[in-house]
Amino acid sequence: MNLDDVEVWIVDSSALIEAKTIVSVSNQWDAFKYLEQMVVDGLIALPRQVIREVSEIAHPDLPGAWAPGVRGLLQHPLDTGFDYLRRVTSVVPDVVDVNKPTEDADPWVLALALLLEDEGHTVCVVTKDYVDRTSISVATACDTLGIDWCPIRLFLHHCGIPLLKGKGDET
Repeated sequence: MNLDDVEVWIVDSSALIEAKTIVSVSNQWDAFKYLEQMVVDGLIALPRQVIREVSEIAHPDLPGAWAPGVRGLLQHPLDTGFDYLRRVTSVVPDVVDVNKPTEDADPWVLALALLLEDEGHTVCVVTKDYVDRTSISVATACDTLGIDWCPIRLFLHHCGIPLLKGKGDET
């Protein structure tokens, strides 16, 4: 996949939460303002469940405040409908983390990707979830469903956002 060909980035909860650890505190405001402009331009999509999950987990950190703050700016649907969710869970039922006490956003991220692909968009799911554990990772689910995905570090680097150096640095 050529990152320059992506029309819409679907960002999952793990990616937003990870962003605060790989972008220096002094660069976070500018980074999230840049991402906000991408939302306004229709380049980033988020399902409702990601906004809820990030605001519950990360608030009052920047990602936890940012996600609900861009809700009204989104150019793509917040909701996909249960037919897309059924498509996801019929192929990758193990993507749902049954141990989560609240609704898991991961299948909704994948459902949104399928919806936007059906609308003719070239999409890429941005995630930090690429290790299979109790449930399969978002990356494994993307691979199974034929959806492109990339790690958050690669996405932020592609956007020109300065990153902290660290282990697992894909850039």
